[in-house]
Amino acid sequence: MSLVHADEKVVLKLKWTHQFQFAGYYAAKEQGYYRELGFDVDIQERNQDTSPVDDVLNKRATFGVTDSSIVLHRLQKKPVVVLGTIYQHSPLVLMALADSNIRSPDDLINKNISFQKGIDGASITALLASASITKKDYNYIPFTFDNDMLLNSDVDAFSVYITNQPGYYELKGHQVTIIDPRNYGIDFYGDMIFTSQEYVEKYPERAQAFMEATIKGWMYALKYQEDTVDLIINKYGVKTDKAVLMQEAAKTRKLVHSEVIPIGSVSKNRFIRIAQVYRELGLVDEDTTLNGLILDDYLNADNGINRSYVFGIVGFFLAVLIVFMIFNRKLQKIVQEKTSALQSLNIDLVQKNTIVSSQNDLLEKEKEKAEIANNAKSLFVANMSHEIRTPMNGIYGSLQLLENEKLSENGSELVESAISSTKNLLTIVNDILDFSKIEAGQIELESHPFNLLELVKELESNFSPLTKTKKLTFTTNIEEGVQSYWIGDQVRIKQIVANLISNSVKFTESGSITLVVSLASDGLEGITFTVKDTGIGMDKVTVDKVFQQFTQADPSTTRKYGGTGLGMAISRDLTQLMEGEIKVESELGIGSTFSVYLPIHKSENQISKATEALVAEEMIIPELQSKTILVAEDNRINQKVVTKMLELTKAKVIIAQNGLEAIALYKQEQPDIILMDIQMPELDGVKACQEIRYLDHDIKIIALTANVMKKEVEHYLNSGFNAHVAKPIVQRNLYEILSESFGK
Repeated sequence: MSLVHADEKVVLKLKWTHQFQFAGYYAAKEQGYYRELGFDVDIQERNQDTSPVDDVLNKRATFGVTDSSIVLHRLQKKPVVVLGTIYQHSPLVLMALADSNIRSPDDLINKNISFQKGIDGASITALLASASITKKDYNYIPFTFDNDMLLNSDVDAFSVYITNQPGYYELKGHQVTIIDPRNYGIDFYGDMIFTSQEYVEKYPERAQAFMEATIKGWMYALKYQEDTVDLIINKYGVKTDKAVLMQEAAKTRKLVHSEVIPIGSVSKNRFIRIAQVYRELGLVDEDTTLNGLILDDYLNADNGINRSYVFGIVGFFLAVLIVFMIFNRKLQKIVQEKTSALQSLNIDLVQKNTIVSSQNDLLEKEKEKAEIANNAKSLFVANMSHEIRTPMNGIYGSLQLLENEKLSENGSELVESAISSTKNLLTIVNDILDFSKIEAGQIELESHPFNLLELVKELESNFSPLTKTKKLTFTTNIEEGVQSYWIGDQVRIKQIVANLISNSVKFTESGSITLVVSLASDGLEGITFTVKDTGIGMDKVTVDKVFQQFTQADPSTTRKYGGTGLGMAISRDLTQLMEGEIKVESELGIGSTFSVYLPIHKSENQISKATEALVAEEMIIPELQSKTILVAEDNRINQKVVTKMLELTKAKVIIAQNGLEAIALYKQEQPDIILMDIQMPELDGVKACQEIRYLDHDIKIIALTANVMKKEVEHYLNSGFNAHVAKPIVQRNLYEILSESFGK
């Protein structure tokens, strides 16, 4: 038995300065979890002249926070013991500025890279080794712990913690790209608790108790993130912006992964795999061992003694039972009868297990069929989107060009109606794509600073023409106290509110539609959007099913007003993904009021004008008379549409019918920029882009395609494209991309 200490004074040494990365320890102390188990804990920041391992082994600290480097320390025969893991995945990644075009390990060749060599940078070293990148292939820059390395020096990429440092850059108005070792098979543990072998051997139960209190602290910190952030700011003197800490909290939750793997869980096999990486990197000899690394190695030793004691007692009573059976034939007969009965039950159990096993096999096959069907559905939706968008590009592009021509009043009205109908069709296609992605769990929310007031102006600009056509009054009201800058997914927030306004416009024949933006009530942080109309309204039955997929009031509603019945369902799903709430109140014949609460956070810093996307009052056509643009497009109609759009810029336009012809014309004409379709005969756009990129690393190549799924767009950008323009082409978007590419 180990000694039990009351109010044992211990020091917990962090691996860095105070931040949300260590939230669970602060919470365990503040909530009294350590005190309940007899610990008086002093939480100390890391001393940069030493390390937590040195501090613990030299008794300057009792417990420490470390990462997977603890495996290497143990392999080097240092007497350290892991009590449990906190982060199931390491937050250490490589980061570069987005405009550096560094998106994969291969892009690091001949670049200036900075990371901690040796123990702390093992996952980065392993990442480079997995990509066959040697020390000769890049320029190593000594690591300085300077957050602004990408801005203040010649460093192209450096190691950061994904939980907070990318957010630091984004709040400064800089977009970044991340190279995560996990995506390349290097999956180390992140933070974990450790102590010395001496402490564990003397007080194994105390070590276990400290870990249990820590786990409770982390469960509290992840559940009450904002309270914990306030604690870090107010008690530990952290000067970081609260919005940045909240963003760090959200990313930390994913790395802790407590919904799937309990906090504190340890896998010895995973430690063995990490040890093998260290051996392959030549940081330790092949014959080293991990014996004694984890707390269970010491607790199980005590359990072994207890089991021997238990087995001895069982053996004693078994001997007494045998003696008793010898002298008691009646008892023997009863035992035989019971044995026979158990054998019958065993046979029955085997039969039932066979049935269950057969049913499990059947379920597994049905699951595989369902997954195949789901993948087939997603592929079908993506292909149908492409096939619809391709001819729509010809229609929408032609209409945009016609809109700029001198037309009669009647002709202008017809073109305006056609453009509106085309946009409605595109909205339906996008809704089907979003619905498919939500069903497949492929929607990923962004978190960036944005201007809420500008978002409302965009909504007002988008819907004013529609409400004016229907002779409806459309007003927006931003209540007092609502600031401009917030952090969240601007695109998805706009989509939610736009769906609500579009729904009101559709079902309102006369009267008004009002959008009100207010601060959340009842002490909650966030924003509430309220859309009120004087439309046809709904009865209770319709209200109860308004957020169901493919649902409208009745078939006559669909015939009269149109629509897929997906808009409200998508708004509900996106709101729930943001952990918000959507509600509706309605009265038949009077109107409806939809309200959406979104728990987004305020941004203390204003975003730069370069980052802030403002809506221009008029479309600006760039002057490119001295430039040559190569367009690779196999569809004749789309060739004409793009050419007409580009002619307005006064640039020289060259057309390639396929990928092979695009490469040949590039070599012959040396264009200033290339607009490249993806699906083309002879050679597709991705391969053509890679061939040209091999010849010229600096040429701007824009993907011009009807493929708009997020994974597809990411694939194009990772394959060498500089940007992506979706079909059907919005003329304004095309000109903006060209202006950005030429710095106009």
